[in-house]
Amino acid sequence: MKLIFVSLFTLFAFSFSYSQSQEFEDITLEMLRETQSPSDPSAVAEVLYEKGEISFSVINSWEYQFEVIRRIKIYSQEGYNQANVQIQYYVGDKNADKESVSNIDGYVYFEKDGEIEREKLRNRDIFDVDLSDMWEAKKFTLPKIQDGVIIEYSYTINSPNIFNLPKWVFQNTIPTRYSEYTTRIPGEYLAYSIKTKGYYPFETFSDVKESSLAGFRARTSIKESKHIGTNLPKIENESFVNNVSNYLPSISYELSSYKTSQHEANKSVSKTWDDVVKTLSDTDTYKKEISRSNYFEDDLKAILKDKTLPTDKMNTIFNFVKNKMTWNDEERRYSSDKLDKIYEEGVGNSADINVMLIAMLREANLDANPVLSSTISNGIPLFPTISGFNYVFAHVNINGEIYLLDATDEYTSPNILPKRALNWTGTIIKSNGFESLDLKPSSRSRKKFQIQAELTSEGEVNGMCRIISLDQYGLESRRSLNKKSDDELKLKYESAYSVNKIEEISNSNLKDTSKPLLEGFTFSGKEQFVEKIGDKLYLSPMLFLKLKENPFKEEERVYPIDFTFPRNVEHFITIKIPEGYLVDYLPEKAIFKLGDGVAQLTYLIEVYNNMILVKVNLEVNVALFLPQDYSLLREFYISLMNKENEKIVLVKS
Repeated sequence: MKLIFVSLFTLFAFSFSYSQSQEFEDITLEMLRETQSPSDPSAVAEVLYEKGEISFSVINSWEYQFEVIRRIKIYSQEGYNQANVQIQYYVGDKNADKESVSNIDGYVYFEKDGEIEREKLRNRDIFDVDLSDMWEAKKFTLPKIQDGVIIEYSYTINSPNIFNLPKWVFQNTIPTRYSEYTTRIPGEYLAYSIKTKGYYPFETFSDVKESSLAGFRARTSIKESKHIGTNLPKIENESFVNNVSNYLPSISYELSSYKTSQHEANKSVSKTWDDVVKTLSDTDTYKKEISRSNYFEDDLKAILKDKTLPTDKMNTIFNFVKNKMTWNDEERRYSSDKLDKIYEEGVGNSADINVMLIAMLREANLDANPVLSSTISNGIPLFPTISGFNYVFAHVNINGEIYLLDATDEYTSPNILPKRALNWTGTIIKSNGFESLDLKPSSRSRKKFQIQAELTSEGEVNGMCRIISLDQYGLESRRSLNKKSDDELKLKYESAYSVNKIEEISNSNLKDTSKPLLEGFTFSGKEQFVEKIGDKLYLSPMLFLKLKENPFKEEERVYPIDFTFPRNVEHFITIKIPEGYLVDYLPEKAIFKLGDGVAQLTYLIEVYNNMILVKVNLEVNVALFLPQDYSLLREFYISLMNKENEKIVLVKS
C-alpha cells in the first residue's frame, strides 16, 4: 500500500538504548572453536545472532527500510545448507509497488594458523531469480563453508508497501541464541495493529521520543519497539501439525490507521473486525464483481431451464462452475480485474472462481454470500486483519439449511471443503454486516474397508478388498486416483498396503461426488501377514490393514495434534479357515476409550461356520488435541497397535 504525503520529508532515524538488547559482538577464536551448541549438542548449526530493523522515510510517499543481519555457526556438514541464502522481495505489476534489495554483504569467518580469517561474498556471486509474476529474489551461496565456520550476511529491503511490515519469526530450523526485531514508527501519522503468537515467549520493550521532522515546525513522536527472543530450540517436525507457523513465536504489524498530513484526521483501516469487513466490502470484488452477471446470463438460463427447486439450482450451478473453471493454484481474497475474461478463458484464482460462483447463485435468487477465510498454509487470523484473509468461498442458506461451496476443486461437494480451507473460522460478509463461521468439521468423515479372504494350508491369503470413502476421505481418495493408470494404481496400492500381488483394480463414482467413492482390488500374499511354524499358522487378523507404526513415537509433544477432521474408520474382514485346521488361539474382544469418548477403538473377533470374522472400528471424535493431552493419546495408540499386532493361532486338527 502506498500513501502519498503532502510535503517533502527527509529520512529520519532514531536510536534508543536498552539494557536488555544485545550488541553485535566481534567474532572470537572461542566462537570458532565451539564444536557443538550449548543448548542442543545434536544441532548441525545454530543462529548466534539475528536482527531485523524497520525504519521509515518519506520523499514523495511513505516507505520503510528493512535491515537484516544474521550470524550462524556451522557445526557439521548437515548444516552447510545454511550458507544458501535467498532474499525474496515483491515486484508486483506496478512500479509504484515494487520493492528493491540493496546493501547485500556476506562473510565467512574461520580459523587459520591460530588467527581469524574471513572470506567475503563477491558481488558476481549474487544472482537474480524470478519466483513468480509478483516475486523475485536475490540468491547467493557463501564461500569456503566447512565445519566450525561462522557465516554472516546482511541486506536491506526498501518497500513502499507499508500496509504490512515484514513478519518476524524468532524460531528457526536450527537453535537460536538471540533474535531481535526492532521497529521505529512515526506514531502521529501511522498506527499499526501488532499481532503476536507462539509457544515460546519473547520480550518487548518500547520507548517514545519527540523529534522534529524536516519540513514541519511541530515535533512528532517516534515509537521504538524492541522484540527479543533468546535461547530458542529448533523447530520440531511433529506428525499431525497442519501449519507449524501457527505455533512459532512471531510478530507482525498491520496498518490500522494513517493520515497523510499533520492536521487531518486519522483514516481507519483495520482496527476492528467491523473496519476489516467495511474495507473489504468496499472493494471492487465484493461491491461490483460479486453483483455483475452480464457475462454469464445466457449460460445460466440454459443450465437452469428445467430447474425449479432451490437445491437443484444450487447443485447445477455449483457443478457447472466446477466443470467450466480450472483453478490456477493461487489463493486470493480479491478477484482479478476482468471476471468476464477469466470466465471466457476458464482459468482463475480462488477468488475469481468462487466470487463468480456466488454471483451466479445470487442471479438465480439464492441467498449466497462470500466467506472470507485463511487457508491452513496462511495461518490463523486471531486479530482483526485484512492480510490474514487469503481465501474466499460460498455460503448458501436455503430455508435455514446451510451449504458451503468451493468450486476450485472438481471433487468437492456441498459442505465438503478442501482441506486447505478447514482452518478454524471464517467470516461471512453480508449486506448488513458480518458473521463468524466455524470451519472445523464437527461430523466424522467415514472410510470403510471390507475384505473377503481365504487362507490356504500353506499360509497364503487370497482375497478381495473393497474400500468405501465418504466425506473428506472421499475428497482425498478421489484426488489420489485422479488421472492415474491401472499400473500406477497397482503400485499405489502395493506401496500403501505392502502387498506383493494386486490385480483386478476397479473404482466407481469417481466423478459423481454425491455418492461414496468405491475402490476394489484382488490380492494374494503370505509373508506379510501369515507365518507357518511347524503345524501351526500364525495369522494377523487385520491382514495388511493394521497400523504399521505409531504416529506418536516421541514421549513428549510441543505442538497440538491436529487431525483436521473427526473420523470413523471401519474394518470388516472375513477369512475362511483352511480345511484340516482349527483355531487354537483367538485374541480377546476389547474396547479402548480415550477420555470421555474423544476416541475409541472397538475390536471384535469371533469364529463362525469355519470363518474368522473381524470387525475393528476406530473413532476419533475431535479434530484437535492439546499438547497436555498427548501422553494419553500416545498411550491410546500404543494400546491400539498392541491389539492389532496380536495373532490368531491355527493348528492342524
